Amino acid sequence: MKRLAVLLCLLLSGSLFAQEVLLPVRFAAPPQLKGQSGSELPFFDDFCDSSSFSRWTFGGAFPNHGYAPLPPTVGMVTLDAYDADGNLYPQQLSEKVGGDTLLSVPLRLDSVFYPYPRRISADDSLYLSFYFTTGGGYGNYWERSGDTPEKDDSLLLQFYAPQQDQWHTVWRFPGLPPDSLRSWYGTYWPQVTLPITEADFLQQGFRFRFVNYCSLDNVTKVGYLANADQWNIDYVYLDLNRHCGDTAFRDVAFVNPAQSMLRDFQSMPFRQFAYSDMRDSLSLTIANLFSEELAAQYGYSICDQQGTELHRYEGGFENVPPFMPGCRYQTSPLHARPPLAFTLPVSPSESCSFDIVHSLREGVGGSSAIDRYRTRNDTVAFHQRFDYYYAYDDGSPENGYGLTSTNSVLWLAVRFPLRVEDTLTAIDLYFNTTYGQQNASVPFLLTVWDDGGGRPGNCIYQDSGQRKPCFEGFNRFVRYFLEEPLVCNGTIYVGLQQNNNVFLNLGFDRNNDASSAIFYMTSIDWQTSILKGSLMLRPCFGQRAFVTAPQVDESVAFARVWSEGSVIKIRFQVGCGQPVQVFDLMGRRVFFLPVADGCKLEVQTPSLRPGLYLVRIGTAAAHKVIVKQ
Repeated sequence: MKRLAVLLCLLLSGSLFAQEVLLPVRFAAPPQLKGQSGSELPFFDDFCDSSSFSRWTFGGAFPNHGYAPLPPTVGMVTLDAYDADGNLYPQQLSEKVGGDTLLSVPLRLDSVFYPYPRRISADDSLYLSFYFTTGGGYGNYWERSGDTPEKDDSLLLQFYAPQQDQWHTVWRFPGLPPDSLRSWYGTYWPQVTLPITEADFLQQGFRFRFVNYCSLDNVTKVGYLANADQWNIDYVYLDLNRHCGDTAFRDVAFVNPAQSMLRDFQSMPFRQFAYSDMRDSLSLTIANLFSEELAAQYGYSICDQQGTELHRYEGGFENVPPFMPGCRYQTSPLHARPPLAFTLPVSPSESCSFDIVHSLREGVGGSSAIDRYRTRNDTVAFHQRFDYYYAYDDGSPENGYGLTSTNSVLWLAVRFPLRVEDTLTAIDLYFNTTYGQQNASVPFLLTVWDDGGGRPGNCIYQDSGQRKPCFEGFNRFVRYFLEEPLVCNGTIYVGLQQNNNVFLNLGFDRNNDASSAIFYMTSIDWQTSILKGSLMLRPCFGQRAFVTAPQVDESVAFARVWSEGSVIKIRFQVGCGQPVQVFDLMGRRVFFLPVADGCKLEVQTPSLRPGLYLVRIGTAAAHKVIVKQ
């Protein structure tokens, strides 16, 4: 069965059969922002940031940076079997139904207006292209994420004929494992290029959409029946004067999101931080989608939360080989493995943060050949936060984790090293929702162990009463307070005990590997996890856990940012109430506002020169904007 096909198992020593199990999940869908009716060509989106939200209606589909490995450029959009509210689409088990959709804004395919107005005809060589891959990942079984559609499932591309008010299916692809895509096409992300010549489509109000035609298998085990049949899409491009072999784009871009500066954690308490926690170097994946080798300049900068630059690295100019043929990436260590010869300054504050901003520029001096898409995918940033909790995960699950066994008692623990004494007050957990929320009734006990020689030792805390999974929405942790604060020192192991063998479906982040810190036991001995990833389990320390929300407020992440002349304009989805900073392409802060009130903001800085700028709003994702004369 499909649902069981992606389960990753481990046979333990002894007579009891036990499993670590992973199931696919999803991210939150973005807000539905409407684009203007009749947008003109070209149409392009690589889903690297929230600027794509105005080009689509996301019918349950969700942009993300990590659901499938190595997309053409950083970011993608994923279609699955959950609707925008996180519920499975209404269907009977094994019944094929339409799942997520990704619908473009209306487009002007009747006319062009530059350099002069004229009608579009079939002779204008109008083509739509996109990259896609199926869910399930590739490589070793214990490294894969998501769920592969079955051969009877399919991804559809449909065109809308405005005058007929009808949708027409123009392309369909059956479910296949990513390894099969690689075998057939030479890449895990094949590109599809389709001509648009029919008069019914060359109209004002033309639209296109992707549809996930999916199903659920009949799995009776409680907590297993969840998400299914993922498809991932990237680099959608519609324009005139193209051809079927138009597969090369003058685009040097990042492929993966920026890394944490910490070797093991995405976040940790600053009072526990030591110089040895820093990485020696960073890992970046850079691709050149052009047919020829191109020169590019790379660098990064590190700023504190006030925007003061603390460190700058210049990797200089290096040639980047074309990605195809051979699926090659940048290999120069000055770009792909830049050193992190810097340590963060000690701060007396309990909470502080730093930003590391990576940037690419094509051409020697940045002024030779123009990188057409440089405003989108040649800047990535990581917000390095130090607060009152530890986090191995990045806050977004790609799978659901659980244990199964013939035994009725199961234990799960995650290792956290404490260098100074601290008080554990709460544990943040993220549980995935399942069909009918079947896992909501599964009881467990919060448990803490001391160190037993590199694995959990003596139990030093356990609940007296049972807890149950709670759900606050996608990517929203739930805080479980300990019955009594626990003073801890040295290495501790934080987790839970189940007095049952029901699948809990705990969030599992595939993009950050902390498997060596995950332990489980189903009989008499602890085992180390073989599953690549990190559990969405975060221990919280001190009084701040009582007064601070268990997750970052991302409500401002979907702000609209644009420019009018030399003025940067920002419109928030809700009132902001957070700091706003503007950085230039090399990471220098050119504007800072401690608190932005209201729903609108205009940045009017006379010193802003024409070019690309990065706008950071609070702790939300960065937005890129071009300032013109």
